[in-house]
Amino acid sequence: MGSELPVPDVLGALRALVEGIPRGRVTTYRALADALGDPEVVRFVAGWLASPEAEGLPVHRVVHASGAVGRAWGGTAGEAAARLRSEGVRVVGDRVEPLARYFVGDLPSDRPLARLQEEQGAVAQRVRLAPLPEVRAVGALDVGYPGGEATAAFVLAGPDGEVRDGLTVRVPVSFPYISGYLAYRELPPLLAAVAEAERAGWAWDVLLVDGNGILHPRRAGLASHLGVLLDRPTVGVAKGHLCGHVNTEGMAIGEWRPVVLDGDTVGAALRTDRNRTLFISPGHRADLGTAVDLVLRLTEGAPIPAPLGWAHDLASGA
Repeated sequence: MGSELPVPDVLGALRALVEGIPRGRVTTYRALADALGDPEVVRFVAGWLASPEAEGLPVHRVVHASGAVGRAWGGTAGEAAARLRSEGVRVVGDRVEPLARYFVGDLPSDRPLARLQEEQGAVAQRVRLAPLPEVRAVGALDVGYPGGEATAAFVLAGPDGEVRDGLTVRVPVSFPYISGYLAYRELPPLLAAVAEAERAGWAWDVLLVDGNGILHPRRAGLASHLGVLLDRPTVGVAKGHLCGHVNTEGMAIGEWRPVVLDGDTVGAALRTDRNRTLFISPGHRADLGTAVDLVLRLTEGAPIPAPLGWAHDLASGA
């Protein structure tokens, strides 16, 4: 399996959309998210437009759904309102009024995130859930971003979690962080790390991935996507709760509870420490029971599995 994974230029698409808003007109954060292909990424759009990466773009022409003027990068909402007025847009107080007169919503785009959702749906169809094989060696993968590049770490460990070896690879970052699309940011460095481990002659029976498996809105998280591409057993071990319903109140250390999404059990919330709950889900060629058993075995007396802890330290440069 090669380390190349084609990903769309989402930031380039967003930049082009903002540059294309005509003078004297406005659009909304939600309209930009729709044009990217996923209305749920409004927070990402708003965050990026408020960041230094948006310098030089006419971000003052992007307003809230209520018509309220946003904060232009490097300036205040008041300055953005003044710029809009100078372009002929009527702003009363802090709102464009009437919004419908100035709003442009038909933004030309090839909807890159919609294409990725279709791809995730195809990946989910290829996921196979089955008990893990006998585990004689574990691989653990994590990605960090020291210095702006993606550093992927691969740690090889025994069935009890004892670390045997580790390596890192560095890959340029080609995709932003967008919730639900982590695979397109981290698969390229992870695939490069796996390829390097294969060249080193390492052998493993299952990969632990710092991310989700089928515990994902489209059942195609990072661990599932990686597992399908490699056709190897993978287990997702996430530190945060992405989606699904679970009540973690009053959990004891070592206790786990099912995470349910749309009526299906897609993962487990596992309390490993007084202040740590991990979210475990099968990625590919694994099932929930054997995935949880493996993580329980590797977290005895520790908040996270030791191999993943080592991978995290390697990837972050700690």
